[in-house]
Amino acid sequence: MPNRFLSSMVIRVNNKTDTVHKTFVFVKQTPNFYSMEVIMVDSLYRENNETGRIIIDISLDNYMDFFHEWDSAILRKRDMHPELTDFLDVCSVDIPLNKKIQIHFLIENVKRDPIGEKGIVESYTNYYKFLAKMEKHKIRRNLKFALLFLLIALVIIFAHTMLLKSVPQGVWSEVFMEGLMIGGWVFMWEALHTVSFGNLDLITRYREINRFFTAVITFSYK
Repeated sequence: MPNRFLSSMVIRVNNKTDTVHKTFVFVKQTPNFYSMEVIMVDSLYRENNETGRIIIDISLDNYMDFFHEWDSAILRKRDMHPELTDFLDVCSVDIPLNKKIQIHFLIENVKRDPIGEKGIVESYTNYYKFLAKMEKHKIRRNLKFALLFLLIALVIIFAHTMLLKSVPQGVWSEVFMEGLMIGGWVFMWEALHTVSFGNLDLITRYREINRFFTAVITFSYK
């Protein structure tokens, strides 16, 4: 049975000037299933002096640790390991969105394999390309709903204006007209809320994903 990460990351963050120190604890399952090995990994964000990109260092035992262990597709179509994506999301929260990033993989216990590197790059690119496409779809869907709400609001307000002078006076007619006006403003507010507040988190998430998609990927070996 292959090694499998069981625990989430335990993180200690210390902000000192421009560096962020983290401690990650992984519990790795060994072949006998019951024996646990605790691996302490100390890492800090570095900056590429030439490009100004913030470097996220990732240590792998081999190329296959990058991929989801239960995914049997070809390498370029395999999903990334879920704990690796969680780790990158945590790092992204720490790094300001105006900073570009570089993903650096330190591969241990294996010699350089161009095919293995290509598989990781293609899988990484396909993964974040798909996520970016999904977030774009959500943003566009929200904008369509906002436009629909706006049209409904304008129709209701226009109907209220047209009926204001023609509806006979009475309690029920006044209630009806007030209901039209309130309904129009409710749909108007919903349109504004969807465009602004509703899309804020989606746009932020899209920027994070797009930053990962455009990240520079490098490799080194130990």
